[in-house]
Amino acid sequence: MSCRYGPAPTFRTATGTAARDSTEALATFRENLDAIHKRDKAHYLATYVHTERLVRHSPTALETGDEGWSAITDNAWPDTLIVRDMRVVPIAPGVVYGYYRYIGVPAPGDTLTGVSTRVFVRTREGMRITVTASWNAAAPPARK
Repeated sequence: MSCRYGPAPTFRTATGTAARDSTEALATFRENLDAIHKRDKAHYLATYVHTERLVRHSPTALETGDEGWSAITDNAWPDTLIVRDMRVVPIAPGVVYGYYRYIGVPAPGDTLTGVSTRVFVRTREGMRITVTASWNAAAPPARK
């Protein structure tokens, strides 16, 4: 496989490492989403690293670390979160990229769609999220 800037990166590891990383990252991904559905802040936060290497990316900011992170300071949870097209892809030993499309209902009568991504890294505690990003899809143009 190649890309515009040269061959795609590959990695050689002991047999099964990429598969194991992917399986464990997917399990952490599912734990993260399950915690959202259950509104379980402690379990939700446990799926992340808590160092300056935590990267939080939104359409308006790129922030590092968990200081001031709304996930810690707020208790806002969507009323409904529907996840579609969830995937994980190993990108290096101990590093996995994850992606899903969502339909979210933050409050009755308000629906958002978008994409959420994560990067998982192997830690002593297992696979943890080190990069989190989410973008709501653009609203359709108003009809005239």
